[in-house]
Amino acid sequence: MMQWLTLALRNVHRNGRRSLLLGGTIGVGTLALLLFVAYIAASLDGLRESTIRSGLGHAQLAGTGQFDGYAEQQLQYGLDRPALAQLETLLAQEPQVRRVVPRLLFAGLVSNGARTLNFEGSGVMPDRERQAFGAFQALSAGVPLNAKPAGRYQVLIGKEMARRLSVKPGDSITLMTTTVSGSVNAMDLEVAGLVATGVPQTDLYLLQMPLETAQELLRTTKVSSVAVLYQDTAQADSVSSRLRAAMDGAHVELRTWQALAPLYSQVLALYRNQFLVFGVVICIIVFLGVAAMTLTTIYERGREIGTMRAMGIGHAQVRRLFVMEGMLQGVFGAFAGALLAFGAILLINAAHIELAPPPGRNAGVLLQMLWVPSYSAAIICALPLVAMLAAWTISRRIGRMPIMSSLSIQ
Repeated sequence: MMQWLTLALRNVHRNGRRSLLLGGTIGVGTLALLLFVAYIAASLDGLRESTIRSGLGHAQLAGTGQFDGYAEQQLQYGLDRPALAQLETLLAQEPQVRRVVPRLLFAGLVSNGARTLNFEGSGVMPDRERQAFGAFQALSAGVPLNAKPAGRYQVLIGKEMARRLSVKPGDSITLMTTTVSGSVNAMDLEVAGLVATGVPQTDLYLLQMPLETAQELLRTTKVSSVAVLYQDTAQADSVSSRLRAAMDGAHVELRTWQALAPLYSQVLALYRNQFLVFGVVICIIVFLGVAAMTLTTIYERGREIGTMRAMGIGHAQVRRLFVMEGMLQGVFGAFAGALLAFGAILLINAAHIELAPPPGRNAGVLLQMLWVPSYSAAIICALPLVAMLAAWTISRRIGRMPIMSSLSIQ
């Protein structure tokens, strides 16, 4: 076998121009596939982390029925103080739990006196919220919520809401909502800061205030849910399974971030389909390129093939030689394409290229590439196999070439 491999290597070197052209075709295919996979991986990684870190968490816990959305009154399935304390004690026993963030979700009307808008509000613990999700909450003006008594009656609102209400940090607004008993309650609050999420529709309804203030407005001591942030996203599923088992019979439901954000699974399926189509196209191009070059080589080396056949070497062994040549050219091309792709990824990430805002957003997106070793190794191994398959398929013509006809080829 080593003797045939050495001979194949010599033939690749002897036909340098043809080998370079064929290896270049495979290298370009490898480069295109690796860059496409790196872009998809970076996009999915960014979407996953932004979904989790923007406030959703790796999982959320709430009373049974809270996530179904069929409550007849405010906080019908909310967690009271004893239930919340018991839940926090249980979560503290799990070493993978990094942050625990209780929230009170409610809706109502916000007014500046002259104009009234709808809002979707959340009562939070400012320190915990900032520690868990502060990196993904950008303020366009003002200051964050203050956990001290001086900041109890302050509120953060979306940038678009502030624009439509014509308010700025330091101005006063009035909130009106329904309490847990069904009555209407209102409260005057000071605007501490303006939040810019990059999604105008979200900024139009976003409102955030201290948890105690929200509970005072709704006249309750309950919270709607608890967002949980884990140490490692890769272990999120196993941690969620352990927490479900620990909470069995506690009338508390756990929903993972995948269940709360179905958009991620839809985008993942879309990218998989795109990669499948793109990968098939690249493989077809490589296959046809290798096949055409192998067919040309067979006719150009007809006398060589005829001489080998006349010496008693069977057509299967000659065919094996062409397959080995295709493998070597595929390996050289794939590794060259992989090196180019790795270098291109480093350059693109260092260039900090900003893309146009995607639909529904008003902020640009930084172009990032993520090298995934497992997928990259699969691509580097797959394309030489495609080259070998093409060489094996086309080299069948060797067995149909009469020896005397081969020797007579000029």
